[in-house]
Formats: sequence, structure tokens, C-alpha cells
Amino acid sequence: MKNKLIAGFNESKAMRKSVLLMAVLGVFSLPSQSFASVSTYTDQSAFISQGVIAFDSNFKDFGTYYGFPANPFTRGDVTYTSTQNLTVGSSTPYTTTEPLIGNKDWTPITGTIAVAAKYNMFGFNIGSYKASPISITLNTIANNTANSYTYSGLTFADVEAGLLDYKGFIATPGEYFTGFIISADNGTGYFPAITNVAVGNVAPVPVPAAVWLFASGLLGLGALRKKTQA
Repeated sequence: MKNKLIAGFNESKAMRKSVLLMAVLGVFSLPSQSFASVSTYTDQSAFISQGVIAFDSNFKDFGTYYGFPANPFTRGDVTYTSTQNLTVGSSTPYTTTEPLIGNKDWTPITGTIAVAAKYNMFGFNIGSYKASPISITLNTIANNTANSYTYSGLTFADVEAGLLDYKGFIATPGEYFTGFIISADNGTGYFPAITNVAVGNVAPVPVPAAVWLFASGLLGLGALRKKTQA
């Protein structure tokens, strides 16, 4: 009888160790808390494949010459707040590409992004009339804290030659975009402009199996404790 009790105790002890090990493994397998940051993309297809795009807006309806949107002007949950919003098309001296939006006062392009939607993807085609280093500043919010990221000295395609580059940005989970500034570092006389402006959200990541493993381990420990006490 005594040997049976000892065997039962050892078996129960071994089970507790096993369940505890499963719970500990679950804890160490949980995803670590990430800090606020932004990833950049230069390939449009790679950017789009990261999630679901809610809006991808262009300005072709303004024609190939000059267009004068309102000030401010909202399209696809992006509001353009430049001093004077202006679209330029292939019939103007400033580009041979599709119609682009910029600032009639040359630089900068400024805008806000709909906060309620909490977009963590923001991308666009971009080019510049006359070569100038371009700076892009992105404003975000994460955990009720405002953040700002500036990318300086960027070089983009010559829109006079009918060329455009792509720039996409993805914020960390829990962080979303609120606005942007795109400016020519050389100042007036240089015209950065954008089109195909996309906003969206990264596809949600499934909860790791480790979370369920950890929860099961805790439940198992509770059940064993009750059994031992009984």
C-alpha cells in the first residue's frame, strides 16, 4: 500500500513538472513586445502583398494639364493640406507621367491620414521635377503617443523623363499613420509630386499555438493542485 502511495505521488509530481515545463515553454514562445517603428518598401508588389489596401487613389480625372483641387482636398482617406494643391499632367512642362499631385508653391506636399481607420500601411508613386534630395516625414500614433519619422536625402525618379519610383511604409502593430510631409531639400524650384496613394492595413497574424499551450499548462496546473489537495 505504501509503495502504491509513493508511486502515485511520484507520478503526480512528474505530471506537475511536465505541465509546468509546457507552461514555461509557452511563455518563452510568446511574441515579444515590439517597439514603434516603420518598415520601408521600394517594390510596390511586395508592399501591397503585406496586407489589404483600402484605397489606392490617383488623379487621372484632373486631366493631362493643370488641375486645381480644393484646399484642403480629400481623396481615399488622405487629405492634402499643401498651401495650394495642384495636379500636373503630361501636357504640362513638369511631367510626362500620369497626373501627379503636388504643391503649386513647389514644396512641400503635406497631408493628413484618416485617424479613425488606423491605417498602418501607406505608400505612393513619387517623382521630382528637377533633381533635388527629398525628405519624407511620417507622423504616427502608437499607444496614444505621437511619433515622427524623417527620411532625408532621398533621390527619386525624374518625372520629366516619364519615370516614377515607389515608396511604401508599414508601421508596427498598434501604430498607425496620421500625416506626412514631402519636401524638396533644395527648396522652391523643385517639385516633388505623388500619385497612386495607397492606405491599408497589414493582414492580422494568427495567435501562435504557444499561447494556447501556455493557457492549457496553467489550467493543467490548477487541476493537478486541486487533485493533490483532495
